[in-house]
Amino acid sequence: MFNLIAIIVFSLPFISAIPTWEGMYGRASMGSTVAGASVIEAMGPIAYDGHTRHLGPQDTETPGNMTILPNVKNPPSFYIYQDQLFLHVNTTTVYPVTIHNSTGTHELPMQLMLGRKHEGFLHGKWRWVGSMLQYELPKSKETINVYYRCLTMSGHFNVFMTPTPSPRPAGCQIMTLHSFAREEKISYYDK
Repeated sequence: MFNLIAIIVFSLPFISAIPTWEGMYGRASMGSTVAGASVIEAMGPIAYDGHTRHLGPQDTETPGNMTILPNVKNPPSFYIYQDQLFLHVNTTTVYPVTIHNSTGTHELPMQLMLGRKHEGFLHGKWRWVGSMLQYELPKSKETINVYYRCLTMSGHFNVFMTPTPSPRPAGCQIMTLHSFAREEKISYYDK
């Protein structure tokens, strides 16, 4: 019996089949199952009252119009993968954020929507510039980092953008979109 215990004790350092959860400390919380996923906060005159405002779907976690959600307890998480912006719903569901031509229905030509597949403007690129969310137009060096929250004829607030500087349409608020939870890895040698 003593020999069996001695063999087990002395062989423990060589046993490599002990199950571990290597990703346990790699996430900010148990809820963030996608590395880099974070909430997107609207900044500017839209947040004048001190309440947080977050980008999210108009109807909870279903495809449709994007809006700015006021003071929500658990705002939705987004991430960028291969230059495309996605809403992370859960471990089995993600939806792409798409940009649709809204020239026939609104003064601003581009509307953010949540879809089941990529449609609308297909070749633009989403990027983070510091904490700010930026959209790069296809075949162009022009970028969009100013967004508009506008009241539509349906009575809902939707999110729009435009590639050219223009006056703020009536019923719209100007804003920028930010993620403050992302980790920035900056090397002092890069300065």
